[in-house]
Amino acid sequence: MKWFQSGVFIQRRNQWVEDAAPVATDENSGFLGAAVGGTRIKVFGLFAALVLCALTARVVQLQLVQGNAWRVLSDHNRLHTQPIIPERGILFDRNMVPLVTNVPNFRLTLRAQDLPRNATDREAVIRQIGATVGVGEDKINAMLDAFQKYSYASVVVKDPITYDEAVQVYLKSAAFPGLTIERSAKRLYVAGVPGSQTPLPESMAHVLGYMGRISADELESHVDEEYYPTDLIGKTGLEDSMETYLRGVPGARDAEFNARGAEQRTVSVTDPVPGDGLVLSIDLQIQQQLESALQLGLKVSNRTRGSAIAVDPRNGQILGMVSLPGFDPNLFSNTISPAAYTALTTGPDQPLLNRVIGGQFPSGSIIKPFYAAAGLQEGVITPTTTVNSVGGIQLGNHYFPDWKAGGHGVTDVRKAIAESVNTFFYLLGGGRTGNDGLGPDRMKQYLEYFGFGSDTGVDMPGEARGFVQSPAWKKETKGEAWYPGDTYNMSIGEGDILVTPLQMAMGISAIANDGTLWKPQLVESRLLPDGSTYVVAPAMRAKVPVDSQWLQVVREGMRQTILAGSARSLQNVGVTVAGKTGTAQWSTTKQPHAWFVSYAPYEKPEIVTVFLIEEGVEGATAAVPAAKQFYTWWAGYRAAQAAAGAN
Repeated sequence: MKWFQSGVFIQRRNQWVEDAAPVATDENSGFLGAAVGGTRIKVFGLFAALVLCALTARVVQLQLVQGNAWRVLSDHNRLHTQPIIPERGILFDRNMVPLVTNVPNFRLTLRAQDLPRNATDREAVIRQIGATVGVGEDKINAMLDAFQKYSYASVVVKDPITYDEAVQVYLKSAAFPGLTIERSAKRLYVAGVPGSQTPLPESMAHVLGYMGRISADELESHVDEEYYPTDLIGKTGLEDSMETYLRGVPGARDAEFNARGAEQRTVSVTDPVPGDGLVLSIDLQIQQQLESALQLGLKVSNRTRGSAIAVDPRNGQILGMVSLPGFDPNLFSNTISPAAYTALTTGPDQPLLNRVIGGQFPSGSIIKPFYAAAGLQEGVITPTTTVNSVGGIQLGNHYFPDWKAGGHGVTDVRKAIAESVNTFFYLLGGGRTGNDGLGPDRMKQYLEYFGFGSDTGVDMPGEARGFVQSPAWKKETKGEAWYPGDTYNMSIGEGDILVTPLQMAMGISAIANDGTLWKPQLVESRLLPDGSTYVVAPAMRAKVPVDSQWLQVVREGMRQTILAGSARSLQNVGVTVAGKTGTAQWSTTKQPHAWFVSYAPYEKPEIVTVFLIEEGVEGATAAVPAAKQFYTWWAGYRAAQAAAGAN
């Protein structure tokens, strides 16, 4: 023990350690230097540096470059944004009668992100969901496929759902990840306020339009406007063209979900902003009476297709717009059945077509007042120029007839308008040889002055441009020369000319109001969410380059149509009317279209109307009776309004 205590152990341990250490000879020194130094050390250092750089670059990429993307993906997995649908704006007629209402509704939505990743499990869940609410598995898959780019958003499985279906979904909610019952609203197209609502006239469907579920293509085109696959969007009519104002600004509720798709808590809520209300220029009573009058014209001629429009020539506001047959827009408020949709989209009557703005028809004789204005302005005729109508004009081997056998006798421009004397307009357009007179180019030019062959700019979709032919067009399109007979046909509204009833209404308005071509207007004002009103001012498109004195001559001729011409039945309707009848040939196997255009009162115009009965044969026998019924009612309505205003 003494040796331990006296430090001998420490001395010996040190000696043992020293003895065990290798002796540093020159040979060993060289070996060790080669093992850990030189090129290998450099390679190892370079490798370590590269690894460090790669790791740093990856960290930078994940944190800085892709950080937002990963954060968004994480939030999509953790957070679910449920849109809060704003109250859609109400449409009113000019007298503040509501034309639509929003009805509370519940729908079933599914979020693809929350479905099982395994294909078999996913299909099993979809199959169970479909069986529970009565929706085909294929239909659900088709919806998910259409919006696969938006897997973090919900798609609509069924809208609306019944109370029983909602209960079944609630009871099985644990087995249906991503399935949610949401509150929504559907559009109901009725007139008046709740408690006193009545059906709208059939023709209002073309004015208001309807809504439908947003498509994948529409969602792409509105990518910056906060639309979701569950949204409804305006499809036609004012619901479409005024979508931006009617829709409002959607709100949102952000909810946190766990890994199994169960909601944990509400994170934040952003309140929606309701849409604007729209006050239309349409007068619901005028709309109803215009439709009733058109139905009379259709009944008289035993036809099913027609259109009518009433316009205020003082500002271009549309007071009534009727296209028959119409349809019930409430069919689209829920999911329309394939059979119902097929009935609307097939067949010759085309009820979904707004014929007032989208139908293109040969004008026939109602184009003659515009040529009369052009001839007077260009000095081709004067108010006292006369021709002797003997039944027609012979031009080479072709005979161009008047509609009246034996002719109309000595005729000036006023009588030519009133009695629709073809011979006068043959000579006005083409002269005795077919190469004099106004000629096709000037006729085309003046028709364009009055708005034909171009958009009117009406504030709804689906407008057709119409068409005005020319020698250059015929040569380019048909490869044929322009003949004198083409000029004669053009001068009475035949040939290839096409117009819409809306274009005709605006053109007649320019004659009635002494030369102002207005942009047609359907929206009079917007009622903003803050309680203020934005008034949409009337817009003038152009001033027609025809002197006032010549337009007055044309108006006198149109008045003579009522006093001594083809519409004498309108002499005693309670208001002075000026107008023009038209019979438009368009087919060798079908009957002509029947037109009547007019305005009233003659002395100070307040309303312009256009009636068209497709295949109605003659304007005087089919369209004039419709106008008579309307003006008889309107005279009393106008008087009542004036009396109410005085009080």
